[in-house]
Amino acid sequence: MKSSYLSAQRFYSEKAETFFEETLKIDLSPSYEVFLERLSSDALILDLGCGSGRDSKNFRKQGYSVESWEPNEKLACLAESYLDFAVKRASSYELTSFNKYHGIWASASLLHLDLEDFCKTLNSIKNALKTRGVFYTSFKWGSKDFCRDGRFFLVMNEERLFHCFEKVDGLSILEIRKRADHRSDRNGEYWLECIAVRSS
Repeated sequence: MKSSYLSAQRFYSEKAETFFEETLKIDLSPSYEVFLERLSSDALILDLGCGSGRDSKNFRKQGYSVESWEPNEKLACLAESYLDFAVKRASSYELTSFNKYHGIWASASLLHLDLEDFCKTLNSIKNALKTRGVFYTSFKWGSKDFCRDGRFFLVMNEERLFHCFEKVDGLSILEIRKRADHRSDRNGEYWLECIAVRSS
């Protein structure tokens, strides 16, 4: 793992409780809808980098089978208490499954990878999805990566995201959406959301 990723994990270890409380309140209902409408009711979903467990809880409430992965030990413990089920201590670096998941949800969880590692991760995600499996991911919108509070952020605009997906055979973008940050103290900040599908 690269130092940029490890630095982000140190941040989350130090700020786990604050991060948990802040992110738990964010309503991603419109994002859930565009992801779940493409899945059958018996789908198996991987919540890759589940953070507080907010999204895993929503999916389970709607009857889906969910695997929750979180690499940060402190966040994983908080998520387990909130969810009342096990959270696997693992990140995208450990994703080695083949043809297993109907959906992979990676909400703001791949943005501490550098561009090279993100492109490699797309191949791992493609392999782990079943044919016609659905992938959701989100990044801060922009064209220039940056560091904040010791964390590296990989940012995306439409052109950059398409360029990454062009490197992966069999994983195709279906929809890209730009939305405002839901947090009241982040006026003027935007996110880029992507829905993709494994085609082969």
